[in-house]
Amino acid sequence: MKNLPALIITFSIFGISFAQKSESELLENYDFYVEKNIEMGKWSTKYYLTNGLVSVQENYWKNELRSRKEFKYDKYGNVERETNTFDINEGQINDISNLKLEYDATLLVRKEFDFGMTEKYSDFNKLGKPKLIERMEEPDIKAWPYKELIEYDKNGNVIQSIEFGIYEDLNGKIINEKATTNYKYDDRNNLIEIHREYEPKREFPIPITGGPFLYEYEYFRYKYNKNGLWTKKYKTVNGKEYLVAKRKYK
Repeated sequence: MKNLPALIITFSIFGISFAQKSESELLENYDFYVEKNIEMGKWSTKYYLTNGLVSVQENYWKNELRSRKEFKYDKYGNVERETNTFDINEGQINDISNLKLEYDATLLVRKEFDFGMTEKYSDFNKLGKPKLIERMEEPDIKAWPYKELIEYDKNGNVIQSIEFGIYEDLNGKIINEKATTNYKYDDRNNLIEIHREYEPKREFPIPITGGPFLYEYEYFRYKYNKNGLWTKKYKTVNGKEYLVAKRKYK
């Protein structure tokens, strides 16, 4: 069975922003910003902006371009098309992924992906954010999580996410899992604390393919520029703090 855990984690990044209040208003006067991912080595990403929204994303290893994507948004600011235009292994490409978005008035209630995944959003709060996400997939795709319950603060930031999913462990055993993640934010709506719990319990840290380890508790702090955008991001785990990312805005 096809397994898409990394895709499930990342496919909402440029869709609805449930995890954090949008930075788009603060970014409206910038053409682009570059974020260095110090935690993952020599990787950096350049984000080109149009009216505060990311229109192009370029990923670099050291100074070498590895991939490039373009994003098209609908009138509500949700991504409706993603086009891969460059890949280090293939050169110039034109790989288009369309998202079919369905609304009830101005509320996004359904999103269909080209690869066979569908997300349904419901139980909206007063800010118009969904408290329930349900994921459905084609028979050859294994989606995780298949259901997610979300709570928000007064600013629309996610303060708790409860995910229900099924996965196969290294021994081939099928596990039904409940993952609860609690979040806290600073006065600029940037994440400062994560607390994770799993049923059944899991050993921390948890390795993630292509990403940093997940810890039970993670803490963050930031340095900001005069416009309120963060320029340095620090992470603390097990009592040790280290710089994980830098940003430059132009």
